Amino acid sequence: MLGRQLTRRAALQTIGGGVLGSLLLSACGGSSNETTQTAESTPTPTTAASGGGTSSTPTAEASPTPTTQSTTGGTPASGEPVRVGVIATLSGVYTSLGENMIGGIQVALDEVGGVAGGRPIELVIEDSAGSPDQALAKARQLIERDRVHMLAGVILSNEAAALRDYVVQQQVPWIIGNAGLPGLTRDPNLRSPYIFRVSCANGQYEAPFGQYAYEKLGYRRIILTALDYSAGHDKAGAFGKRFVEAGGEIAGEVYAPIDTQDYGPYLQRIQQIDADAVFAFYSGGDAARFVPQYVDFGLADIYPLIGSGDTVDENILAEQGDAAIGVISVLHYSPLYDSPENQKFVEAFRERYDAATGQFSYQGYLNGRVIVEALNAIDGNVEDTESFLQALREVQFVGPAGEFRFHPESQGPVIPVFVRRVEELPDGTLGNVVIDELGAVDDLSY
Repeated sequence: MLGRQLTRRAALQTIGGGVLGSLLLSACGGSSNETTQTAESTPTPTTAASGGGTSSTPTAEASPTPTTQSTTGGTPASGEPVRVGVIATLSGVYTSLGENMIGGIQVALDEVGGVAGGRPIELVIEDSAGSPDQALAKARQLIERDRVHMLAGVILSNEAAALRDYVVQQQVPWIIGNAGLPGLTRDPNLRSPYIFRVSCANGQYEAPFGQYAYEKLGYRRIILTALDYSAGHDKAGAFGKRFVEAGGEIAGEVYAPIDTQDYGPYLQRIQQIDADAVFAFYSGGDAARFVPQYVDFGLADIYPLIGSGDTVDENILAEQGDAAIGVISVLHYSPLYDSPENQKFVEAFRERYDAATGQFSYQGYLNGRVIVEALNAIDGNVEDTESFLQALREVQFVGPAGEFRFHPESQGPVIPVFVRRVEELPDGTLGNVVIDELGAVDDLSY
């Protein structure tokens, strides 16, 4: 976790000239009372309860065609900051995910001295606390009060569902940093020219892994277990569908609520099912608890554990300890991927935060890098919304895990996918070693 470097409170951060400027901090509730701190300071994080919230269903009616007034004729305010509103889970069970995503964004901005298209980039950071209602309230605040030019971030799918209609109605570009709600890019009725995603849609990398589990790992009967919310069902469902299409059988399904502390009852249900292996999707603190309890329950000796890369993300491997060794997972990133771009990213992140990179910092980096590339392409004229949207569509670069670009139809990422295995590294730490590559995968491929 990056709690010592990344505040869990709302923050306004201007990055320019290669030096981090001041942080204006306000409370989670969005108070206008602000105090000033430098980026090097280590404020004590505030605490807020994590609310799971109810999943909102976005509607297709809120997909207006860009208007001339909102998309053309903008005049760049030369030298004035481009304001990027970032919504992240900075309190609650998914704090580490939000912190690492923001850390990745900041590393991408550090690479260009915090300036793109001739203008400094200003991050206005707000905590969603894992609550769809709070995420929507923060989006309104960022757009209507802070007048941000775009939104970035968002961790949870139910938060993204809550934001979708409002953001589209406001005609504000939104580059999603993690939330994998599939319909936002896969459903023609829910897509919008204003919505892009740098992370994968739920199921995007799990689907090809389902076929891989049958053909390469040799499994024939698999148990699915995941967190009981939309992303958990999407990811397990995509894996299971492709596994069955390849010839396999789903022996059973077990879902657990977010923030479960004792997985005993769920592990007992798994134990009663006859299968070759278990596919799991857990994340954050849930994953940190699930994997050790799975091993302590004795299931690792019966069913090999495979799963989504979230389940053994680098940010929680130390907490999971030896219980994670041998787990095979699928993801679009590994810190151990061998490329000059990844080595540079890993070193920059460690130098800045004294922490390892992982899925969420990588996605944060992509979030920031995409914004930088698009701003450079239009000389910073983000006020011309249509030009900025077109620049986003045309973004293409070689990032830490290989070539990145957006699919022209979905505006989701076309991105390399890797099969990894947790191993003990020469320095005694644990890491996800790449053992196979599944090629570039887009979000319309499953």
